[in-house]
Amino acid sequence: MSSGVDARTSLLWLTALGALGLGGVLGLLGLLFTHRVAGPVHVMSLYVAALAAGRYPRLRPLRKKDELKRFFDRFSEAVDRIRQREADEAHALEVALAALTPLATTSEAREALETLSALHTRKRQAVDNPTGGTFKSVT
Repeated sequence: MSSGVDARTSLLWLTALGALGLGGVLGLLGLLFTHRVAGPVHVMSLYVAALAAGRYPRLRPLRKKDELKRFFDRFSEAVDRIRQREADEAHALEVALAALTPLATTSEAREALETLSALHTRKRQAVDNPTGGTFKSVT
């Protein structure tokens, strides 16, 4: 009867050790997977914060084994399109300012041109000076 109890105890210990080992392996795999997802999400949140502040971030590619690459590619494409639209608007403002400046004879017209000029400067600075130094490299 004692050998039956020892066999049950051994089986119980082996089951417990197997469960702990499996739990450890699954935990490490979960950590690895969440790191591959959380990293890109964190980087994109920094980029969104820069966009919300009116700056265009210098986008860097994700790490080789990161998840969400297709989403990040679409995100990058959207940022590039917004930046291009901003550049086109800055150019249109530049052309309009060049055409209207000689015609501004009243104080109201000069004030309106100053407003347009400030808008042009802001758009041009946002497009020409992408932020990149504040973001850690994700390559």
